[in-house]
Amino acid sequence: MADSSAKPLPDVKAMLRQLRENYLAELDEKLGDIESDLLALERTERFADMFERAYRKVHSLKGSAGTYGLPIISKICHQLEEHLNLFTNDASKLTREVLDRCLAHINLMRKARDQAQAGGEHFNDIEEALNALRTQLLGDRYSVLIVETSKVNIKLCADIMKRYPVQVTILDNGYQALELLLQHKYHLLITGLEVKMLNGLALVAAVRMSARGNQDMQAIMLSSSKQPPFKRNIDPNYIVPRDSQFAENLGRAIDNSVAALREKVEGLAR
Repeated sequence: MADSSAKPLPDVKAMLRQLRENYLAELDEKLGDIESDLLALERTERFADMFERAYRKVHSLKGSAGTYGLPIISKICHQLEEHLNLFTNDASKLTREVLDRCLAHINLMRKARDQAQAGGEHFNDIEEALNALRTQLLGDRYSVLIVETSKVNIKLCADIMKRYPVQVTILDNGYQALELLLQHKYHLLITGLEVKMLNGLALVAAVRMSARGNQDMQAIMLSSSKQPPFKRNIDPNYIVPRDSQFAENLGRAIDNSVAALREKVEGLAR
């Protein structure tokens, strides 16, 4: 016999839906705060403090958007972070053009909020606008993603890349890297074999087999072994073993990758 005194189970879906609605209702105020902080960067004498405050708010918003099932907001925040990284703690690099693009990301989030509140689930127009802003961000530069846990190797990669016009993003988590690679266009991936959550082998394979635009990107694997057990058609372009010639071979792999990128661009321009 059923216990008539037992409390009914809560409607989890209704609770989550209400939390999401509350988040969207509060989003405009949060976006207004970030917008005010960004505009203040042009006139504040405490640039570094204001920059850090704005960056923290964007980063926090990115994480919470994922929690409430709004990956489009997370995606916009990530790209806004890339723009902010152009002038990290350096007021002299904050041009009006860059600031306007930062503010354009805020407007895209407002548009995404309006569509989400209206029940929209597809954000194709926002995706297109976001891609256009990313094209402006990159200009003639190559977009490079470095996924590595060794600070020494990260510095070495970054130092080698200084000879080229690049926009570099650095992560130590393979799963987070895959999320970016499925959302944004990158020209070159440099990944360690052993990184957090998802190893480099699985990361390259997932990108090669996806249909999100990075299947043919240049990929360099940093490995402690000379020949990890890769499968045909999903191999990285170069495997660089961590041996006595690591720095030299890494530099050669990066040079060859950039040369291949340039050849591809020139081929498309013909």
